[in-house]
Amino acid sequence: MLLLFGSNDACLPGSDSGQHVPLETYKKNLREIIQHQTVKTQNPRLILVTPPPVDEYSLETSDAAKGIRGTSRTAEHTKLYADACREVGRDLGLVVLDLWSIFMEAAGFKPGESLPGSKKTKKSAVLDRLLSDGLHFSAEAYKTLFEGTMATIKREWPEQDPTYSAFVHLPWAVAPKRGAETP
Repeated sequence: MLLLFGSNDACLPGSDSGQHVPLETYKKNLREIIQHQTVKTQNPRLILVTPPPVDEYSLETSDAAKGIRGTSRTAEHTKLYADACREVGRDLGLVVLDLWSIFMEAAGFKPGESLPGSKKTKKSAVLDRLLSDGLHFSAEAYKTLFEGTMATIKREWPEQDPTYSAFVHLPWAVAPKRGAETP
């Protein structure tokens, strides 16, 4: 089970989007979801996914088109939510897919430098490709999420690697066809 929350929660307090969730409340909400009885009853193999970075340049345009005035999100503020997600995962002993770091590494981020996606640095061509409007995933970003998920499954639960899973049903080519005569 993938759990990816925080991208919308990481809006700035007071932004026109109305989606801001305080950081401590975000962490509390993640813990409550993960530890909810209906989740625990299922005993899922859980992968907690960090919220990805944002691209402030593209957000400015998409927010304006939606009538959102001012800055709704920043790269620095969003990083706090990715950090908090990692912290919750660590505290609860969960597997964490650090999508924030995967995107940032692809964007060439080096610790100590301004964050790609921030207006404190030049526009990132990589984040522009990954985030269609500065927040939502492009096809390339979904592919990155898929590849990260598969790598995580193979590393953490190799017996669940779909590459080596047996068919539950007959393969299509040999399965009985509707209306076909049976021998």
